[in-house]
Parts: sequence; C-alpha cells; structure tokens
Amino acid sequence: MTTSVLQVLDRKGHHVVTVPEETPVDEIARLLSTRHIGGVPVTDRAGTLQGLVSERTLVTVLTRQEADFGHLLARDVMMRNVPVAALDDDIAIVARRMTDCRTRHVPVLEGGAIVGLVSIGDLVKFRLDEAAARITSLQHYITSDEAPGSRAT
Repeated sequence: MTTSVLQVLDRKGHHVVTVPEETPVDEIARLLSTRHIGGVPVTDRAGTLQGLVSERTLVTVLTRQEADFGHLLARDVMMRNVPVAALDDDIAIVARRMTDCRTRHVPVLEGGAIVGLVSIGDLVKFRLDEAAARITSLQHYITSDEAPGSRAT
C-alpha cells in the first residue's frame, strides 16, 4: 500500500509560506523563527519556484566569515535545483529523494505552481500516525467479540 504526498498534505495542510528572491536573509530568519518552520521556497515575481532557504542554509551563511548576513538576499543563499514532489508521488520515494539530495524540505508542485511543502518530519509523523492507527485497530480486533475464534461470555 502506497501513501501519496496528497494524503500527507490533506492531513498536515496545504498552506505554504514562500518568499520572493529579494527577501533579506535576516527577514527569512525571523520568519522561520516566528512561524516555527524549517524552510521556505523562494519564488520569482511570477510565483515560480527558484530555490529554497532552510535553517541549514542560514547556519551555513552565518559560519562564513566573509558573509555579511545583513546584506544578503534569498537569491544569494538559496539552494537551487531543489528536489520537488508531485501530489501523487509516493512518500517513500520522496523520502529517498530527500536523503539523496540531503535536504529536509521538498516543495510540492502541481502544474508548475507550489501547492505545498513537505518535510522529512511530516513524512515520519504521517507514518507514525498510520502505525498507531493500525495498532489500535488490531488491538480492537483482537479484543472484540467479533474476532474469529472468540467466544461470547
């Protein structure tokens, strides 16, 4: 049984925060902090995905001694060639893509438009919730009077 990105977004929510390429890096840092998110897709004026700025990106920028954090823009630091997902992609494949590309966030595109963002944490949470639901269902099945071989008392 496969699980699609759409199923994850339906549970998590489809809202995604994006920033324009001209957004100052310090503003992105505040946005990540106040929204409690780990990354934001970067878009051009037409709303087309251009890259992604993550917490990891910001830490890397901060550790560069030559970088003047206050004067950098999203376009200066964003990860380019960001791996993306489609709504019908299996989350196991998306997780593998994240691992292979060493990223924790993947924008979800439909017809070129950003319709969501999934993180590795979203995928893990979805799988854990599924497992918990299966356990509960099996426990109910085992202890119910309707289980095969059970005897009414």
